[in-house]
Amino acid sequence: MRRKIWYFYMWFYLKITAQFFYRKFTVVGKENVPRKRAVIFVPNHVNTFMDAVIVATAQTRMSHHMARADVFKNPKLIWLMATVNLRPIYRIRDGKDAVGKNEQVFTQLQDFMKQGECVTIHPEGTHSLDFRLRNFKKGFTRLAFGYLDRFPDKEIDIVPVGINYDNPTEFGSKVSIHYGKPIDVRPYYKMADQNKAAQELTKDSHQALLPLVTNIDDEENYDEILKKLIATGADLSNPEECNPIIQEIENGENPKLIRKIKGPGIINKIIFPFALINNWAAVLIWKKIKPTFKDPAWHGPIKYALGLTVAPLMYILQTILVTLFAGWIWGLIYLFLSMVTVHSLRIGQSATRLSFHS
Repeated sequence: MRRKIWYFYMWFYLKITAQFFYRKFTVVGKENVPRKRAVIFVPNHVNTFMDAVIVATAQTRMSHHMARADVFKNPKLIWLMATVNLRPIYRIRDGKDAVGKNEQVFTQLQDFMKQGECVTIHPEGTHSLDFRLRNFKKGFTRLAFGYLDRFPDKEIDIVPVGINYDNPTEFGSKVSIHYGKPIDVRPYYKMADQNKAAQELTKDSHQALLPLVTNIDDEENYDEILKKLIATGADLSNPEECNPIIQEIENGENPKLIRKIKGPGIINKIIFPFALINNWAAVLIWKKIKPTFKDPAWHGPIKYALGLTVAPLMYILQTILVTLFAGWIWGLIYLFLSMVTVHSLRIGQSATRLSFHS
């Protein structure tokens, strides 16, 4: 019981902070998530641990997220990550006993699924900021088939999940999550050739996820296609809008302008410096640690983590100081303005969209 209470406390806090971090957070197809059956979510992998936050907070079922085993080397981190339902997945490079360790983790996850909880696995294996769905690995099928081996009277679904960011490295960007139709695992499990069954389930899951993500499949002309897509003003976090345009570009057509990309308004330009100064601690910490993160995919998640931890403490401390020097009314006014000006900061940061993709 304590485990569930802690999880839903963290779920609520992460959900609220994610709503602050993103200028727009869109959930599509939430009705496709089964309410009671065991579920394995298979999302594309873009933005390191931020993807886990998005998948977990976009729906209400208790969820466990698989992460690379090398993240769990610190014993203290193992306990901390377990409290928010992060679980290690081992690869061959992690040692000769990696497969045995995975079996232990899978058994634990299958027990959780039997209790009505969900599991998230990124079948692409690694993350990438590219707007492209990569090939799937079959590990999630082993977890699903193993569940039916242990609990043959139960049901389990694979739910494809498309995670789409318009600018994944920046605070104030847009994100959307698209849940596809659930895929019943049992018909595949009943196939005589289990290896072929795993291949078929992997292929069908990949195919089901394709329309749920903004997908530029042409690697050779990727940069040119992305540049033309951005020029149309399309919302990169909206695959339903982007994919038909991508198809037009790949066919040699000239897509029409959808909307003009607008910069920050006058009011936001006036408020932005105050918002930036008001968040000085988080900004300075980020400037200091940014060079240590060579992979840009970590930039957005680390900014979110700073907003999750440093920003609330900073607001509380500064509100107390304003209250001590100017009274509680001014303290409340300051706190209110701090919340309001976060929007200006989001608008200002999202203006870097074109420079990131250029």
